[in-house]
This record gives sequence, structure tokens and C-alpha cells, in this order.
Amino acid sequence: MPMLINCDRCSLFAAGCALCAGLLAPMDGASKTQWPEFQFQGDAKRSDVPGTYLWDLSHWFDSMEAWDKQRQAVDARLGDIKPCRGTLDKDAASLETCLDRVYDLALEVERLDAYARADYSTDRTCSEAKVRTDRIQAMVTRFHGAIAFLEPELLAMDPDRLRSFVGERKGLAQYAHYVDDLIRRRPHVLSQDQEKILALTGDLRAGPRFMVNALEEDVKFPAIHDEDGKEVSLTRSSFPRFRGSKKREVRKETVDRFFGTLREYGRSFAASLDMAVKGNIMIAKARGYSSAIEASLDRNAIPVSVYDTLVETTADYLPRTLHRYVKLRGKLLGYDKVHYYDLYNPLFESLSKKVSYPKAVELAKEATARLGKDYARVLGEGLDPEKGWVDVFPNKGKRSGAYCNGVYGTHPIVFLNYMGELDDVFTLLHEFGHALHFHLAFVSQEYVNSESPIFLAEIASTFNEEMLLDQLLKGATDKDERLFLLNKRLDNIRTTVFRQVMFAEFERAIYHEVESGGALTAERMAAIYKELIVKYYGPDFALGEDDDMEWAYIPHFYYNFYVYQYATGLMSAIALADKVKKGEEGSVGRYLDFLKAGGSDYPVATLQKAGVDLTKADAMKATYELFIRTLDEVESLSAD
Repeated sequence: MPMLINCDRCSLFAAGCALCAGLLAPMDGASKTQWPEFQFQGDAKRSDVPGTYLWDLSHWFDSMEAWDKQRQAVDARLGDIKPCRGTLDKDAASLETCLDRVYDLALEVERLDAYARADYSTDRTCSEAKVRTDRIQAMVTRFHGAIAFLEPELLAMDPDRLRSFVGERKGLAQYAHYVDDLIRRRPHVLSQDQEKILALTGDLRAGPRFMVNALEEDVKFPAIHDEDGKEVSLTRSSFPRFRGSKKREVRKETVDRFFGTLREYGRSFAASLDMAVKGNIMIAKARGYSSAIEASLDRNAIPVSVYDTLVETTADYLPRTLHRYVKLRGKLLGYDKVHYYDLYNPLFESLSKKVSYPKAVELAKEATARLGKDYARVLGEGLDPEKGWVDVFPNKGKRSGAYCNGVYGTHPIVFLNYMGELDDVFTLLHEFGHALHFHLAFVSQEYVNSESPIFLAEIASTFNEEMLLDQLLKGATDKDERLFLLNKRLDNIRTTVFRQVMFAEFERAIYHEVESGGALTAERMAAIYKELIVKYYGPDFALGEDDDMEWAYIPHFYYNFYVYQYATGLMSAIALADKVKKGEEGSVGRYLDFLKAGGSDYPVATLQKAGVDLTKADAMKATYELFIRTLDEVESLSAD
């Protein structure tokens, strides 16, 4: 079942950065597209947002009643899978019937799940919406319990006989890659009864994530003072904005109180993360893997060496890259030492200019124009809020961040909190990179092969960001604009690569701690995190008293070795975008084929066909060399 592409991205960009006045020169004057004017106010209710800017979920269900009716119908149909048990080895026709039945139900469960989660994300204060997400989570668990026999029974067959079945019937051809991958994972699939027991642990293993979500809602931070000295509320949502304030005293107070408060709840955060880690280790051990990281990466046939090479290559480049960046940042800001609260404020002043949503749409179209008319047509439809793909503006109760989700056979949806800053334009391109990836895979593949693994999913999104950044840099007419954009490239790589690799190394360390017999206390996790901060930021960074509690702020540690893919995704996107920007023959076609491939092949192989091989360090080194060249130019321009 496809996974929601969650793009909170840990506040990758400094909040509050403004757009140079000349940057949008081509967009001056009236926009080509006219939609209702709207500017978000902090207390805006959902009913205050013009309907044009709210997504339309009726392509999934036209009412809550219709959703609930279908939920009950699908729940009843789970029993239709039971007769398949014991029949898969009978003949090819029986195998086709059962696989079709399983995947038909999987698609219905996915549609129910997507609708419930989308509805809840627009108002997290709605208890009825929360109940629906709980109900669908329970159904997902029941569904996996109902199909627990499937893979063990398939693997009990002789591999040659199973492959011959696939070749015997045209309707089974779509399952060829699934069968090959299943046979590859044969040593780690358990007996039918054991698989059913593991499936029944789904709710328990989801528990830590629900626990931490509730904990995050319960934690109350002390008030802070804004740039005008006014006392304001500090929340998880407002933290990135105040952390990026131009006033150092505001940033310091924000960070000190935020991380200091997290330390007060450290034992609770540690307990929930510890249980998530132990749950994943339990599954890895049950399946016969040597480690949780091996089990996690093997789902997509990713060698652990890719993860290790990423961490090791990054470590080799730290003195020439991130350490040098921190030193330069301190010099430009006039500080002897850089603190955590000095990492997210703007390095270069720029003239403020809001970017309306219609203007952002035009920029998005221009940035991706090189991908051809078909891409442009679908992108234009999705960006048009009247088509119902996108939920644009924040409202009270709406969750923070951004994401994209898709259900096979229908158009994807894009969730935003658009505030009119340049960062929001990049986020728009990012999410629609996901949306077009969903769309092209959906229309090019059968359902069983339509899901692009997360390892590949972040490439399409960051590719679009690279294309936008390149377009804006080409249009930069003076030194200030160029410095502003070059710094955005540095921040992009710093936060999407260096920061995420640090997270990945932390995640690897805490799993190793448990697997080697250690205990994950709040103090131990803070100690591990502290060592990594010192390692990554270098000698010109001053460690704050509570900086080592940042681990409790990162929800992605509950996603089981997820974060490294942000780094490999951006590195791959930079390499692919560079080929397109240079006009390399066949590069656009190969990139579009990559988007269309979905999950029809192993992700490393799919990426190799597009022109990037992550079993080697080449793309990783190229990203760090780009970072070095960008540092060179920033140093040169800022010295003039």
C-alpha cells in the first residue's frame, strides 16, 4: 500500500526569509491567473478560507457517511480472502484470482485510509476525525492479518513453479516483479501462523507514534518575547519562526526555552522512542536479520553499504564543508562562535516581497518547463486550486507542514500551509514533484507496481526545487540577489543532507545501543546526540546547555531509518537536475521514465537507469563539491 509522503522536512529552511524585490521581476503586474484574494490571519477558521483554496476529497468519497458505509463493506469483504488460503499452489488461475482479490481490497483500504487521514489533517481538534483514523488503523491491522498467509504460502511453493505460473497467464504478468522480490526475501518470511502473529502486533507497534503525538500536544512551552518585546506563545508550530528571528535575543530565548522544556519531558520522549526502537528490533530478529537497519533497508533491496557510505563520505567532507560553513556564518554574522540559535536566521538582508499563490503557480510552471508539455499540462491542472488537488492555506486546527498523498486510479492531493514566503514556493514545487511522481507512475503501471519506494520518492520533489533555484539564480541581476540564492543552496544542502545524515547517524547509534545490550534513557540519547553535534558542526560551534535534546523534536525517528533518504534523494536530484539543466541528450526522457517506473523495479536499479548509482560515492561527493564551490562564491561575493 502506498505511503503518504510526509514533508515536514524538519523545518529545512530558515523561517521568515524574504524575497528580493528583483527576484520576481518577470512576475510584476497582474498575474495571468485570477483566484480570490486571501491572506492568512493567525486566527483564521477553516470556514474563513475561500472554498477555492480548499481541496475536494469527493473523488474518494462524497461524504463521511459514504466513507463509513464503504468502510463497513470493505471490513465485511476481508472474509473473501479466507477461501484463498491453501489454494495458491493449485494452478495459475487460482493464484491470479487470489492475488487480484487481495490487491483489490488493498486499494479500497488505501482509499479509506487516505480520506480519513486527509480529513483529520485539516482539523486535529476534531475528535470524530481522530476516531476515523483510529478505525482505519484497526482495519489496516485486520487486513494484514487476513493476508498473513499469502507470502508464506507463496514461498512454500517451488520458485520455478511459482515463476512458471506467472508466465502462464497474462493477468499474472503484472505480479512478476512482486514474485521475484518475494523470492529474494524468502529467508526472512515466516510461517503462516507466525506471520499472522506479527501482523497482530501492528497496533502495538504503532503505539509509540500515537503516544508521541499525544505527548507533543500535551507539552506546553513557556511564553517568549517577540521582536517587539511582546510576550507571545511558543509552540512546536511557532518554534521554527522564532528560531529564525533576526534578533539574536529572540532566537536564544526561543531555543533555550524550547529545548529546556523538552528536557523536562525527556523521560517520556525517551520511553516512547525506546519502545519504537525495540518494536522494530523485535521484527528484525523475528525475521532473521542481523540488525534492524538491515531489515528496514532490505524492504527495498537497499544495501546497508549505501547507508554506511553516506555516513562515512559525509564524515570525510565535514572539515571542508559544514565546519567551513559554520566558520563563514560566524564571520558574516560577526560572532566569535556560532550557536544552534544562529543557524536559521537569514545570513543576507533582502527586500521583503510576498509571493501570492497565483505568482507561485506561474513560477512553478516556468521552473519545470523543460520537462515537456505533458508534464506541464498535468502540473497546471494540479496547481489550479479550483481542480481540488490542493489545500493551500493554514487554518486553526490544521496540522503543520506539508505532504502529498495519492491513491491509484485518482489524482493525488497536496497539503500546504502557504504563507506567501519564498520558502512556500519551494515547498509548493516540492509537493508537486511528489504529485507528478504519483500521477505518472499511476498512469504508467498496474496498481501492484505503482508505488514508488520512499528511497526514490524524495528525488522527484527535490529535483523540482533544484530547477526552481536554478531558474532564480539565472534571473538574479545583482550581488545581493545572488548571495541570497546561493545561501539558499547552502542551507538546502546543509539541512537536507548534512542535518539528515546526522539524524541518520544518531538513529544508527541508538539502534546499535539497544542491539548491543544497552539502554535508551533520555540521558544516554542526549549524550549520543551531543557527540554528533560536536562532530558535525566543528570547532567554531558553541554547544548550548540543552541543544542535545533536539532528538526529542524530530518525529522522523519513529519512521524506522527514514531520514537518510532525504539526503540520498537530494544528492540524486542534484545529479539528475544537473543533467537536464546542461541539456544532456536523453536526460529529460530518462528522468520522466524514472517517474513513470514507480515500483516496477528495485529502486537502486531504477535510479541507475536514470543515470545515478548510489552504490558508489560519486553523487555524494558531487553534492559536497557543489557545496564547496558555492561556499567559494559566497566568500568571494561577500568580501567585495
